[in-house]
Amino acid sequence: MIRQSAAVRVSEEASERRLVYATAVYGALTIAIVVVDWEGDGNEWHLVEVIAGYVATMWLTHTYARLVSSGQLASWVSVAREEFSVAAAGLPALGVAVLGQLLGWDQNETANLALLACVVTLVAIQVGIVRHLGFSRGRVLLTIVVDTIWAALILTLHILI
Repeated sequence: MIRQSAAVRVSEEASERRLVYATAVYGALTIAIVVVDWEGDGNEWHLVEVIAGYVATMWLTHTYARLVSSGQLASWVSVAREEFSVAAAGLPALGVAVLGQLLGWDQNETANLALLACVVTLVAIQVGIVRHLGFSRGRVLLTIVVDTIWAALILTLHILI
């Protein structure tokens, strides 16, 4: 019986880790789309506002969805902490946007660097996933192919928009 409990606990931890990775990947890709869709409107802080607003909205929405879908009245603080990975994935892009504003960088160049921060974040998350699941030639190749497809899609949108 103890073995079964340990096996269930390990399975739950693995499932939780997959959820953290999934929400982090989702967060990085979504922020990349937000940056691609952003258009300067004369407001110097607009890119910062858009990224910060979207990061906060994703985090609050994920927290709310997790609270109501669990069927338990868990502490919202612990649930918010568990759902932070979706917001954390957007923080590098937000940091670049704030830095660009404080240093007086061109808004379009700042947006491009924020998009690059999303790419670096996504690659870092993918490295974490591959390291956690174990390196295999097939898994690394699949990760590279899928990331290349997403990058091509996002770059195409960036050019078209």
